[in-house]
Amino acid sequence: MSRRRTAWIVVAVVGFLSAAGLLWSMFGFDRLTFTAEELQSRLNQQLPRTVRDVTIERVDVALADNRLALRIAMQARVLQQPVSATVSARGVPRYAAQETAMYFDADEIKIEQLAISGRTVLGEEGGRLSNTVRSALQGVAESGIKAYLAARPVYRLKDDLKGVVLKAALVDVAIEQNTLTVTFSLWNLTMTAGMFVLTLIILVLVIFWLIRHPLWGLGHR
Repeated sequence: MSRRRTAWIVVAVVGFLSAAGLLWSMFGFDRLTFTAEELQSRLNQQLPRTVRDVTIERVDVALADNRLALRIAMQARVLQQPVSATVSARGVPRYAAQETAMYFDADEIKIEQLAISGRTVLGEEGGRLSNTVRSALQGVAESGIKAYLAARPVYRLKDDLKGVVLKAALVDVAIEQNTLTVTFSLWNLTMTAGMFVLTLIILVLVIFWLIRHPLWGLGHR
């Protein structure tokens, strides 16, 4: 393959990618929003799952008053006793830049409902065994739930052109009213669009030069 043909192929590929990136930067969006139902669907994929001796059966998500509330049904074995419980937690969004993924960290984990060997225990009743199991379960639940959430991203940027642009422009992840909102910098998107424009200008100049020198790269002396 001649150098001239190779040059035209490079120009065509880079031109297409630059044009696509420019159009997306100009007419794309500046934020992503997720409802509680969408987040819940992502967190419940492939459940039930056992993590650190805790079986996560279901995760319910609620968004209200700029807070994310998690309600998690789980099972475990504590002090040789089969235990099932429902725990509540406050979800804190976290963006892992190296993985280009968004996770939830669990905070303020509390046991709401508890059953030991199939017998429901209400409040602090149940005697010494119940209190001992409840105390031990607290640590087990925190460890298992945090490990599960740390391994389950609720959103991941793709490794394509769109993902690269978004990664460079992401500035904030927050809970706004009843949605989880991921905000991107319009300035960064504009700068990205500017780089695409500059690339296209350079390609136009290269094309002009190739047209003005039709014998370049063909191997003629």
